Amino acid sequence: MINLLLWLVPAFVVPVSYLFYRYLPFRKVRYLIYSLLLIAAFFLNLFQISFWNELFDTVEFILINFIVAEFIWNLLKIKRPKIFIVLFLIALCLYGFELKRWMIAGPDHAAILWKPLTASTYRRDAVDYAVREYELFKRGHQVSVLVLSKRTGALLFEKQIGSYRTPEGFGDAEFSYQWSRTDQGIRLDLYAAGYRLWTMGEGF
Repeated sequence: MINLLLWLVPAFVVPVSYLFYRYLPFRKVRYLIYSLLLIAAFFLNLFQISFWNELFDTVEFILINFIVAEFIWNLLKIKRPKIFIVLFLIALCLYGFELKRWMIAGPDHAAILWKPLTASTYRRDAVDYAVREYELFKRGHQVSVLVLSKRTGALLFEKQIGSYRTPEGFGDAEFSYQWSRTDQGIRLDLYAAGYRLWTMGEGF
């Protein structure tokens, strides 16, 4: 039941954003805050920076989509209803396309969508490294994206320093990770079925 409710959260973004647009006061102040949040999210995405806690990333994702949805409701001010309908349907299709991975995964995988598996961690001096497995569902095949990130000290944010998308057929494979140090920084070797699939890290 909890997984189902988590999976349905994005479906409430559009109707709830309309209620905010229609009834919530202090619109100018809210829109100023919204604009600052969108600018901050843009630069975080530009520099491949995210939250160390994956749940915060999901909340940010929902919040950004909520803000955009509320902005779009302002198209109701257009005097020609047909133009609004066309623009609204286009925006709705784009939102659905953005959420296709979420929807295809289904409620059974909702927990993974909110909190991907932290497969392995490593600490060097005051720097924490983590590799996480993000599951994709494409044309009936499960594919994994392995993302390597690092956090310095106790910061809330991490920076992505490498990623690897597994070929089709390796979605259900069990991966092992070998950490090592180099002159440039850490190195991470990915293994599956005894074979090294990929190497990533600082300087690679």
